[in-house]
Amino acid sequence: MKTCRFLTAFSIAGVVLLAGPARAAVPASAAPSIADQGQQQTEKFSKTVPLAKGGTFDLSNISGNIVITGGSGDQVVIDAVKKGKNADEFKDVTIEVTATANRVDVRTRYPEGRRNISVSVDYTVTVPRSAAVNVKSISGDEKLTGLDGELHANTISGSLSVTAASDVRSVKSISGDVHLTTAKSSGTLTVGSISGGVTLKDVKAGEIQISSISGDVKAEEVTSNRVSAKSISGEIAFAGPLAKGGRYELTSHSGDVNVYTSDKVGIEVSASTFSGDITSDLVLTSKFGGDTPAGRGRRMRQSVQGTFGDGSAVLQLSSFSGNIRIVKR
Repeated sequence: MKTCRFLTAFSIAGVVLLAGPARAAVPASAAPSIADQGQQQTEKFSKTVPLAKGGTFDLSNISGNIVITGGSGDQVVIDAVKKGKNADEFKDVTIEVTATANRVDVRTRYPEGRRNISVSVDYTVTVPRSAAVNVKSISGDEKLTGLDGELHANTISGSLSVTAASDVRSVKSISGDVHLTTAKSSGTLTVGSISGGVTLKDVKAGEIQISSISGDVKAEEVTSNRVSAKSISGEIAFAGPLAKGGRYELTSHSGDVNVYTSDKVGIEVSASTFSGDITSDLVLTSKFGGDTPAGRGRRMRQSVQGTFGDGSAVLQLSSFSGNIRIVKR
């Protein structure tokens, strides 16, 4: 009998997702069912396995949406739906659940060497709230809610949404928007997208690193001692309390940089733009000026260095062709 080998790792756009070391597979407790929805066929899969408090749940998918929600129990409840136009291909795409007392891995496996299988798998999963969660996908949206354990979420082509999470470490998409709402991190929080926008609202972390190549970066009600936000062609907007001794570095090449803050904390400002304007609602004790043009027709580089109050929070703001504004809230 010929043995069919399945993919355990894949690499797209420089991102490698590994299935990890194999352990004994947990068979599905319920038989799949097939439903005809016009031209689309579906096959359902369900499995429930225990997971100890503080355990880890790890899911790798190739094509399909993922929804993960934190629950009050000590079980992982996995509901999946295979989708495709040809139900005969469902047998070639398997869902493997491997489990120990402290870890549950879920893998979507496609046969190696075949590229014409048009089957996607959507996952809806409930995990214990305290579980650490790692989720990776090639093509599909990810939505994660109500998780208290350490969280890492990555997708190549899809949007990412994280809400009500207590220890988010990394949320990244190559092609898709990223939204992080009502979240905390006990370490460094990294949030980014290559070709999508990045939005943070009501987020608290010791250090936050935000990046986007072609999208806007919006950080509202963000509390952190250290923030780095970068975009190539998008705008950057930061609104939140500035910490005494904090450092905030906001950089865009062709977009505006806006900081919305109060006058309760003093700031030390270093701002520069090549072809934009710099304005501040807070009265800075500063030196305004520009570099001497190097040749005829060259624009001046405008820069501002100054302080407001005791200058205890540092703002480093820069844009090549955008405006820079400090706005009092």
